[in-house]
Amino acid sequence: MGSTATQKLLLALSIVLILVGICLTSAGCFSPAWQVVDIREFRAEHQHGLWWDCIRAEKHVVSVGDFYDETPLHCMYKFDNSAELVIQNTLNNIDEDGAAGESEHHRFWAWHKAILFFIITSEFLAFISICSGVCAPCVPSTAFAFSISLFIAMLCSLLADGVFFLAANRVDNRFVQGMVGTYEQRIGYAFYLHLMGTLCWIGAFICTLLTTYKFVAGDQDDGRNELPYRREEPLLHDKFASPVGYRPSPQVPYRTTSITQYRETSA
Repeated sequence: MGSTATQKLLLALSIVLILVGICLTSAGCFSPAWQVVDIREFRAEHQHGLWWDCIRAEKHVVSVGDFYDETPLHCMYKFDNSAELVIQNTLNNIDEDGAAGESEHHRFWAWHKAILFFIITSEFLAFISICSGVCAPCVPSTAFAFSISLFIAMLCSLLADGVFFLAANRVDNRFVQGMVGTYEQRIGYAFYLHLMGTLCWIGAFICTLLTTYKFVAGDQDDGRNELPYRREEPLLHDKFASPVGYRPSPQVPYRTTSITQYRETSA
């Protein structure tokens, strides 16, 4: 009974951590704030995400007090053809347009696509892991699929975080060139949301290993306990056991034979 309670507790904890990880990684993926830079000469905040970018105009005072009004974000998709044409026209007029250098950060680069591929794969495998974990109490063999799918999801998520961190710290991605100055981009909260989701999956994977061990060990114990028990009789007893109705024949009484005495005579 205690083993069953431990199995269910570990399984529930694993599934909860996986769900939390899915929520955090999804929130990070849908947020544009992976890289954030304040371009003071343009009086705007630029947020560069994985598949869309947003621009927020500078905050302004709405009253005499210290109250600031948040202006809405103006966003565009990286894979939008019209946005790509605008970026290309801006880059063609780089000598006349001071914002042309910043437009490079709105392009849909290969490392963006690689990160999105790893994130989508990890989300899909994490969902499969939850489905396998729900079936584990009824079919213990699915515990292997539970741990394997979660391990691959965790690995893909770690690769996404690693690729972004390395790409974001490259000189051409880290610094934004304006008309009169160069501004350094900082890693935004979206990356940290995704990283926390990855850490949740790591914790879930540790619980999953223990869960799989408990299910497999418990299944083997149940198999041994269900084997029929038959008392084995000694081999000699089976061989020399007396059949029913058998009566031994009477034994011949022991008789002592006399030894003939011989008399010695002279020749």
